[in-house]
Order: sequence, then C-alpha cells, then structure tokens
Amino acid sequence: MKRILLSSTLVVFALAAVYVGATGAFFSDSETSTGNTFSAGAIDLKVDNESYYNGVLNAGTTWELVDLTIQKFFDFIDLKPGDYGEDTISLHVFTNDAYLCANVTLTSDDDNEPTEPETAVDTDTGVGQGELADAVNFIWWADDGDNVLETDEEVISSGPLGALAVGQTATVALADSATNIWETTPGPAPGDETLYIGKAWCFGAIAGSPLVPGSYSGPDNPANAPSPSSTGQATPEDGGYTCSGAGLGNETQTDSVTADVSFSATQSRNNPGFLCAPGENCVINTDVTLVPNSGFETPEVTNGAQWDIFPSPAGTWNVLWRSDIPATFGAQNRPEIANLEFHEGVLGAASEGDQYVELDTDWGGPSDPGNGEPASVTIYQNLATVAGKQYEVHYKFAPRPSTPDSENNVEARAGGIVGDTTGPTAGGGGPIAWTERSFTFTATTTSTQISFTDLGTANSLGSFLDDVRVYGQICTPIVAVDAQ
Repeated sequence: MKRILLSSTLVVFALAAVYVGATGAFFSDSETSTGNTFSAGAIDLKVDNESYYNGVLNAGTTWELVDLTIQKFFDFIDLKPGDYGEDTISLHVFTNDAYLCANVTLTSDDDNEPTEPETAVDTDTGVGQGELADAVNFIWWADDGDNVLETDEEVISSGPLGALAVGQTATVALADSATNIWETTPGPAPGDETLYIGKAWCFGAIAGSPLVPGSYSGPDNPANAPSPSSTGQATPEDGGYTCSGAGLGNETQTDSVTADVSFSATQSRNNPGFLCAPGENCVINTDVTLVPNSGFETPEVTNGAQWDIFPSPAGTWNVLWRSDIPATFGAQNRPEIANLEFHEGVLGAASEGDQYVELDTDWGGPSDPGNGEPASVTIYQNLATVAGKQYEVHYKFAPRPSTPDSENNVEARAGGIVGDTTGPTAGGGGPIAWTERSFTFTATTTSTQISFTDLGTANSLGSFLDDVRVYGQICTPIVAVDAQ
C-alpha cells in the first residue's frame, strides 16, 4: 500500500514539471516607439514699407521687416494741395500658406481751430466736421515690388478716405477663397514668399495712369536709371498715376484725419471657405420710412363734412378700382379714374397725424346724394429697393365702427405677393380702434410695388388705413481682424 501511494506522488510531481515547462514556451515579441510628438506649425505675418513723399524717400514712414507696433503708413502734418506719396508694402507669411486681408478704419476727421480763410468758406467746424478725408484720395494695387503701377497690375481699391464714416472699416480681400490679387485664380498666399502692395495717395484728385512694363528705365525715366526703390519718384506720372490739387479751396485748412491700417493672416489648410469679409451685419432701419405721405396727410380735407374724395393719384398714392367694380350702379356712372376717400376725424381720430383713408371709397363725394355704390379700391406706391435686401412693411388697420366683418378686410402685398390679410373683422360700436400690422419681404428688383386692396363687400363702407411705413435693411460688413 505504501508503494502505491509513493507512486501516485511521483505522478503528481511529474505532471507539475510538465506544466511549468509549458508556461515558458509561449511565442512572444516586443516593439517600442519612443518620443512620439505633435508640434504645431506657425503663421507669422511680418510687414515692411518703403515710402516716398513728394518724390523723396521718407524715413519716418519707411521701415524694415517687423511685426507692426508703432509704425505708420502715413504721418504728414503740413499737407498742401497737390502733395502726393507712394508706398510699396511687402507682406511676408512664415511659414505656412495663409489667407491675407487688409483693413482700413477711419478713426477721425476733424476741423481744428479754423483760420479766418477757412471760416469764410466753412462754417461747420469741430470734431467730425473735417473735409480733409474727402480730399485725400488713394489708389491701391497689386505691385511687383518696383513702386510703379503698371498695366498688368490689378487696382484693388481707390477713392477718398472720406468714403468711410468715422469708425467704419473697409476690408479688402488680398488672398482668400474667392480672391487673389496677385494670381489669376483665387486662393491663399504661399508661405515664405514676399508679396507686394502699392499704395499711392494725393491731396487732391488722383487717377491711375499705368505704365507699360518694360517701356521705362526707371522712375525718373532717364537712360539707365536705377530702380524706384533706390531713387524715389520725381513725379506721380513716373509712378503710374496722376495727382492734381487744382480746385481745392480753403475748406481743408487746419483739418486732420487719422486712420488705422492693418493686415491679417489666417490659416488656409483645413479652412477652405474662408472669406476676408464673410458676410454682413444687417438690421432693419426703423428710423426712416421709404413711403412718402405715409400718413395720408395730403391732399388735405377741407370739406365741412370732414371727409372727401380725391382722384388718382391722391398725393403720392395711385388708386385703382377693384377689378370687380361695375361701371354703373343704378342711375350712377362710376368715375373712370378711381377715387381715394380721406377722412379727417369724421368717425374718430387718425392713428398718425390727423387724416386716414377708407378703402371702400365713394363715387361722388360728400355732396353726392348717391349711397351704397360699390367703390372698393387698390392703392399702391412703387418704392426703390435693393434686390436681395429685406424690408418690413408696417401699417395701421381699423374696421369701420358698427359694421359687420364682411365689410372689413384688407389685403397687403409687396411685389405682387400677399404679405398680410387683416380680416374679416367686425367694427365695434365705439370710436375707431387701430391695430398695427406688419410683414416682411425680400426685394427681387430695384423697384417694388406696395399695395393695399379692400376685400370687403363693395358698398362704400369699409376698412380704414393709416400710417403705412416701409423700413429697409442696412448692412455693414462683418470684419474679423487679427491685425499685426
């Protein structure tokens, strides 16, 4: 028995030995990657400028390649009509391709302590009252670095600083997803390349007079003249533009103008749709109505009945009989030209001013004994609009007192499209109850017709209308500037 147990023990140890040996025999391998790194790229915009004032290199507005801090593109404090200047700006983007934008903001345009010659011709003086911004004109172009506007170079902007309101920014796309002033196709500026912009200004009238490349030997045009970068420009014509101070008077004496000029560079990779001015901030300008005679104050009711009719055009409003109005009613003959009926307090106060109109009008007026004739009309005006811009129409509507809802219903249209319908709405037993109504539309052409039609029963009793206003949209560019 003891022998059998010992044998069993030996079997167990043998199995254990086999098991241990199997663990050490698995296939294996090991690989290690060390020093894994993400390193962000960089975009660094630097700018230099070479500036000439009346043909002479101007050290105060010339500098080498820098990040802009205190540098000024113009700093001239004793201008005279006919003065001029030219700058060649170079832009360097390190190290990646980037979109480039230029921004100019007018920061002041002031009339400062005017002299007697100025006050004799200019009575508006003080902060924001200057004329100098309107008299200093610019031309900007895509230059090749020679300080000269040439026939193969694109003018990217021109005009006076005064085209901007104080505080307003003009943004010019130099290279974005839709523009590249240096190339024939849009797209970003390449990294690590030098790009040039020419900027000429004139205290007076400026005009481009580009030179043909290769047709001149230098800015002063003598034989074998060196390049403009070393000699300057003797006259504006040598730079490819003209400047004239003729016609300027004393209005600009003592005036001053300040402006900010900035450039921005934005990553182009993985940013395919970038635009320097990506859109507009648009608001409805409720300060100004586009509708003349919006309160129906003309023509004026002078009849003692406190109401009267006026044939089309009634003031600024054109009037048409509704299309279903018959030519006769009993013994009465409908007037060929439609009438608009004006009230001056006969059934209650106007919403605005002292007059309003009724759109189921009258054939004969206060002195006509006829009654109940069908006289519903459409009134309209054609307003100047901008295609693509949004507009709001506001008006006051009131049902005629003590009339059923079938009598009172007005349809308002813009550009032939129904924007609002008021009823049917019954008139209460008290005085006129005005309600403001409104709708919006987007113009599709440069002229949009605004119309109001009486849809009630045509029987010379119907809806009242007053205070018609149309407000237009005003838009300013959205400018996102990361300026140096």
